[in-house]
Amino acid sequence: MSNWFYAVAAAMLAVALALLLVPMVRHGRTHGRSRAMFTVAALLAVALPLASIGLYAVVGTPATLNGVEPAKEMTVGQAVDALKARLAANPGDIEGWLLLGQTYTMVKQPAQARDAYEGALKADPKNVPAMVGWAEADSLVRGDHRIEGRGLSLLEQAVAAQPDSQKALWLLGIAQFQQERYTDAAATWRKLQPLLDPDSNVAHAVAEQINLAEKRAAGTAQ
Repeated sequence: MSNWFYAVAAAMLAVALALLLVPMVRHGRTHGRSRAMFTVAALLAVALPLASIGLYAVVGTPATLNGVEPAKEMTVGQAVDALKARLAANPGDIEGWLLLGQTYTMVKQPAQARDAYEGALKADPKNVPAMVGWAEADSLVRGDHRIEGRGLSLLEQAVAAQPDSQKALWLLGIAQFQQERYTDAAATWRKLQPLLDPDSNVAHAVAEQINLAEKRAAGTAQ
């Protein structure tokens, strides 16, 4: 498959990610949440389109070999269908489930993404990316984007198993903030800070969220 096709696939998924995150930002702003909370979510997720184009590497068509004409390039939907067929035959393929979950997230189908991460958890209940992905997808299915119940439990397990998981720490902090556990949220995000480039936009946004959480804890934030 030609390099330009990978680039187009990445661009398609990046646009899909933008379509997913913009409504979240707007929803959060209308409910009094700071822009930084959703900025970090976008920045932490920016690498996912590049990861998701691995879907094409897994099920796409190879370049011409020995003069044999390659098959036609797949659309995103065809690639997803091919991956689902592979997973039906091999339900223990954790990486395949994770890739499917990431792709469904990119194309704004969180319910299907949650199902894909569920498949990964059935294959390996202690898989940290699957736990984090399930919690994130579940929050996107909800109209209020809250992280609670099983999603919260999975994030707590993920952080316990992998304390340096940036996404798990960020989402756990969001869940605690949503529950008005502001002191806990600030403490969780402080664990995230040393894992970030201190000069990055992500680090600055996390610092802003910590400041807001501490103000809320002290009862001084508006």
